Amino acid sequence: MHLILAGHGKLAQEIVNSANMVFGQMDQLDVVTFLPGENTETLKRKYQEIIDQCPEDEEILFLVDLFGGSPYNAAFEIVMGQKRMDVITGLSLPMLIDAAGIRMMKEGIKASEVYDELGTDSYVRSCQAMLEKTSEEKNEEDDEL
Repeated sequence: MHLILAGHGKLAQEIVNSANMVFGQMDQLDVVTFLPGENTETLKRKYQEIIDQCPEDEEILFLVDLFGGSPYNAAFEIVMGQKRMDVITGLSLPMLIDAAGIRMMKEGIKASEVYDELGTDSYVRSCQAMLEKTSEEKNEEDDEL
């Protein structure tokens, strides 16, 4: 599966730089920047140049920063009607590391299946909420004894 990361400014490139420090150099991954003065058509051209380099049967997954933003809108227009492609929003360092790990561990996974593998609560954490949950679980265990 080929990953295409895109975000406003140089966000996607910097996430890849950080992920390489944690995960190691990743292959089958391209970054698209969205710079001032560019528009959705510019992004679609950049995406299409990458897609044209991929084998026709290769799964392609876009990881973009914001739902409804230009990187998402351009990717969405390309993905519509393409069963081998999908777009996931909320690009972050943990998401990229998870997606790369899923891609590595689940050979043959389809782009449309990655979202379910990522889980819905994987990237947002609250220290206080975790402490409260741990405390509640401990109290429940004590009550059972």
